[in-house]
Amino acid sequence: MKKRLLLIAALFTATILAACGGGGGDETLNTASSNLSTNVTASNAAAIQGLPFTFASGVPDFGTSQTTTVTVTGTSGTDTFAVSSGGNTASGQLNYGSCIFKFTASTFPVGSPLAVGNTITIANCHFTANTKGTTATGLAVQRVATLVLNSATSGGVTVTVMVNGDGSVTVNGVGAGSVTLTPLTGSAI
Repeated sequence: MKKRLLLIAALFTATILAACGGGGGDETLNTASSNLSTNVTASNAAAIQGLPFTFASGVPDFGTSQTTTVTVTGTSGTDTFAVSSGGNTASGQLNYGSCIFKFTASTFPVGSPLAVGNTITIANCHFTANTKGTTATGLAVQRVATLVLNSATSGGVTVTVMVNGDGSVTVNGVGAGSVTLTPLTGSAI
């Protein structure tokens, strides 16, 4: 009887240990230690294409002080943009190095920075995606992104973000930059 109980206890212990998994303890789960912040360039502009970024207090470089919406548009490798504010609209060609807005159509009055024929160069033109704390699994998650045009920061829009094991980040399916990874610690795994 004692041998039978000992055998049952041994089988029970082996079953419990097998159920706990085992091996593999070398893999470390990492998370993004910061938000992605990257200059808007020809190679990553598609990540924010079609998203309406709204600046509640306007964009000083555009001469607007009321709600202003900026959308990067374009097809066939030529990026364009659309701006709306105060019932007026403007659009044109978007070039990079900085963000260079060349206005080719506009309902803004002559004398406005957004009038036809004008060009506005925004030196600090970048977008930020809230990646901090996102696990580096390569799985798609919804996060918030903002657009910065010099001193103006837009409200947030929802984007799909993937942080990969090497720290590279894709936003809406487009390679957008990279973040530093740190090992995930604690018991929340």
